[in-house]
Amino acid sequence: MKLLMLVHRFPYPPVRGDCLRSWGEIEYLAGRHELWLACIERTPPRAADLDHVRRRCRDVAVVVRPDLASLARGGLSWLTGQSLTEGYFHDERLAQIVRQWDQTVGFDAVLTFSPAMAPYATLVRAPRRVLDMNDVESARWQGYAACCRTPLRWLYALEGRRLAQAEPRWVRGHAVTLLVNECERRKLPAELRAKAAVVRTGVDLARYDVWPRESAALRVPRKPVVGFVGSLCYAPNIRALEWFGTAVWPRVHESVPEARWLIVGRHPARRVRRWSRQPGVTITGFVEDVRPYLAGMRVFVCPAREQIGVQTKLIEALAAARPAVVTPQAAAGIDYDDPPPFLVAASAAEFADAVVRLLRDDAQAQALAARARSVAEAKYDATEQWQQVERWLLGNGPTAVRVLALDAAGCPREAPCVALTGSEGLLR
Repeated sequence: MKLLMLVHRFPYPPVRGDCLRSWGEIEYLAGRHELWLACIERTPPRAADLDHVRRRCRDVAVVVRPDLASLARGGLSWLTGQSLTEGYFHDERLAQIVRQWDQTVGFDAVLTFSPAMAPYATLVRAPRRVLDMNDVESARWQGYAACCRTPLRWLYALEGRRLAQAEPRWVRGHAVTLLVNECERRKLPAELRAKAAVVRTGVDLARYDVWPRESAALRVPRKPVVGFVGSLCYAPNIRALEWFGTAVWPRVHESVPEARWLIVGRHPARRVRRWSRQPGVTITGFVEDVRPYLAGMRVFVCPAREQIGVQTKLIEALAAARPAVVTPQAAAGIDYDDPPPFLVAASAAEFADAVVRLLRDDAQAQALAARARSVAEAKYDATEQWQQVERWLLGNGPTAVRVLALDAAGCPREAPCVALTGSEGLLR
């Protein structure tokens, strides 16, 4: 097929949860079909990253536009009764490229990643459109509103209402809408759920093979390292870390004085950086590869206090066979059959007690690590998830029995990059 993929952020490197999902789809689909990619980014991608993406796609279009310009357009959108999101991600330069491609290429299908890009999909006459919504944006903004004070509470709630008005139009403009789990699908109005399906965020399990298959037991690190991985400028992560640092970590450190808290992630906000002044706490900042850090964690913690989509780094921790302690909100985003692949704790005292038990009890930690890997293999294998996306693009749906073999030749094509210029940025 000739596929067009519309993405709201340049997808490489996959350092955010949404990028892990979009980049996984790109790699899989580009190895089996002809793929064109169009996206928006706040800063020009690094040359090496852009080249990495170009080698997989037939053509790439990137609009570079700073946040201030996007926010200004979002504000104008708000004044006209639309959502900030619609104005923030609209750019006529990208629309012109999409129209041009539609005329010259003749796409068989469009994969719209994020509802913010849905208006661009309407410019393409492809017979098949699939929207990967990931999670329900209107519900996410309403969740933000619940955690903020006025005036942000009012502004976020308004954005949630505006998005809820736009989402039916976006869903109906696509053959199917994909969401990360059933919890997110149920957030859609009842009349839209019939056009929605679940495709989980998959991970490349081979990258996380951490013990010999013939081993009878999975060894976990002996050092009492308690770890967190995630974007450290993302407000829900900041709130989660503040709760853990204030209410949980002192209890853990008191019970296990030699314990260390390792926080791994990019762009740590000031409210995160302050924890590095506490005894036993290390903040890495951005790392190229989280796997060595995950491998050194005795216990992975996911103290998310808000139920938003799925915690992608928790999926990676399962794949890496890390014993984990999570909140009920984080657990709600993961699909598993009983018993759970982690310990679930709601209160600070329960959370601290669970962490301490895993630091002290080798047998329980090993059993939980094996269970975590088992769930990752059963539910989150990337190839199985991206095959479902491909079937929807083909029009077969998730129940199709035909499974195509992965192209061993990969994607050897050299592809040009469309350069878009303007007052806000230049990419060539």
